[in-house]
Amino acid sequence: MSDWRILSAVIGGVIRHSIADPGQIRRALLDDLWVDLKSFGGATVRPIELSRIRGIDLVQVDGPVRRRSALVLATIAAILDCDTVFELGPDRSQTADLLAHNLPAARIYTLAPGTAGPARTEDDQRVTALQGEPATFDFTPYSGKIDLVYIRTARPQARLRTSTDAAFGMLSEYGTVVWDAYTSDPAVYAFLNRLAPSLDRPTFHLMGTPFAVYSRWDLILPPD
Repeated sequence: MSDWRILSAVIGGVIRHSIADPGQIRRALLDDLWVDLKSFGGATVRPIELSRIRGIDLVQVDGPVRRRSALVLATIAAILDCDTVFELGPDRSQTADLLAHNLPAARIYTLAPGTAGPARTEDDQRVTALQGEPATFDFTPYSGKIDLVYIRTARPQARLRTSTDAAFGMLSEYGTVVWDAYTSDPAVYAFLNRLAPSLDRPTFHLMGTPFAVYSRWDLILPPD
């Protein structure tokens, strides 16, 4: 079957599905299109395929398939052979537990407002839940010691700036920063496209995920 005949069949299918369930078409097609447009249209944050992450084919991680983005984060942490990970922002999806499960030798720190909850998994002994705000928390003990900093959505934008400053202050020699919600939160998108030109190394959007990443190690392979 030629591409033109396939195109005709595809267009016909889209029309049929849009009549049967217009809401699904909007969610599944237009939302994804908007995400892709933002990714490729970023002024300074470069979009890359996951296949360009160095060593990604050599790593296996364990976790629920529905938590694909968290599994990608765990994969990056495993590739970097992280000894320390610091998560800034509320851990509503228990990403820290997933990281601890896949990094048996790593120490995981989380910082969020409010009171730390009870232990959640057998890996929780290596997860240290800290309480506080990035603007007032003393990061001095972690300065230059953290291999991966994961920044969850931080509103208002001033908190995002404070969290990012704290992240770079904590980074080890070959450390990496991952920002969540790059394609879903307009504030994060705008902030990172303003920030990227001022950094000493490029910032990338990992396509198919909400993550933007900066690394002091050569995490991203050059294009073919």
